[in-house]
Amino acid sequence: MMQYVIATSLALILTAGSAAAQPDFAAGQCDVKVSFGSYAMGIDRPTLERVERLLARDRRVVKSDQQRWGREGEVTICAKARRRADIAPLFYRIKALFPRNPRGPLMLEAGSRKAQAGRAPRG
Repeated sequence: MMQYVIATSLALILTAGSAAAQPDFAAGQCDVKVSFGSYAMGIDRPTLERVERLLARDRRVVKSDQQRWGREGEVTICAKARRRADIAPLFYRIKALFPRNPRGPLMLEAGSRKAQAGRAPRG
């Protein structure tokens, strides 16, 4: 009985943790999605600030929202493009902002286009 209680408690904890770690932007809401992860030492804030500036100034962007999902500043940005033709240029402009060795993992998605920078720490 005690093992069942422990197993059930662990399952609830893991489920709650993974649900909190996943942004819940509705499908189709984001034309471009950028996620900033962490290696337990915070996100790549300079890159986040550059991406935020680009999205705020670029006329191809109708709006952008952020959802924070971690304890160390992890965040996902969802951007909506003005036109379908604006999605690819936005993707490549954001990708160009990614440093070779970011402080934390970076993920960029726009439809079938995907890019990432950084990798899991070696242990």
